[in-house]
Amino acid sequence: MTISTEELWSGAYKIPWDEPEFSRRMLAEHLAQDHELASRRLEWIERQIEWIHRILLDGRSAKILDLGSGPGLYSHRLAKLGHDCLGIDFGPASIEYARHNTPDASRCEFILGDIRSTSLAGPHDLALLLYGEFNVFPTHEAESILARTSTCLEGNGRLLIEMQTSAAVESIGRGEDTEQDFEAGLFSDRPHSYRTENQWLPEHNVAVQTFTITDRETGREEVYRNTTKAWHDEEFEAAVMSASFTKVEQRTDWPCNTDNLSLWIAEK
Repeated sequence: MTISTEELWSGAYKIPWDEPEFSRRMLAEHLAQDHELASRRLEWIERQIEWIHRILLDGRSAKILDLGSGPGLYSHRLAKLGHDCLGIDFGPASIEYARHNTPDASRCEFILGDIRSTSLAGPHDLALLLYGEFNVFPTHEAESILARTSTCLEGNGRLLIEMQTSAAVESIGRGEDTEQDFEAGLFSDRPHSYRTENQWLPEHNVAVQTFTITDRETGREEVYRNTTKAWHDEEFEAAVMSASFTKVEQRTDWPCNTDNLSLWIAEK
């Protein structure tokens, strides 16, 4: 099946993280410690916070922008170390949780908004976009995020992007279709069947997952789609440099428990 770029990134090409009920269920996934479907486990977040604070920032206080902050799992911990954090996320339940559980309201601010359009304020010393979030945007929106972030950083500011590797994205698209039954879960509070269909589109370097959720009592179906772009290293580096950064490099000393993600640092 041939799909145009316009069709691929049109309509509901992302799971509706911003819908209130969906956001409520997603928050539970963020906070769960028996899987890493929405956020990584706290033991790994703690290691990465230590790396950011000690290795990257040399223990010095910084103004940090947390893009796609979720329930504040990074910002809360960075604030405890003396950093001033601004978190932006469009999941209402996550932002409510982040605000109500901040360890220091004078150091943490959370905004409900879309990082593609919400003011990023600033200037910031450091911006974070972690856990593969960059890959869920079409190329023009990803490039816009890079440019907007560059503008809100200090003259020597840095951006940390943790991306899904191109091999990992292709693996998603080539994965086997599956079907399971749940009493409740991310897509519904009611008993339902959950069918996932995967597709890899090499002409676009994109994986498409289609989720069909069928209520087991009423038979009603809801269909969701998740589109993920694979960035090759050279393509990503060119996009970063076009966004007024002067340097970009991959860091292999970033503490991470999977080969499916890689960390990049862009410098102004």
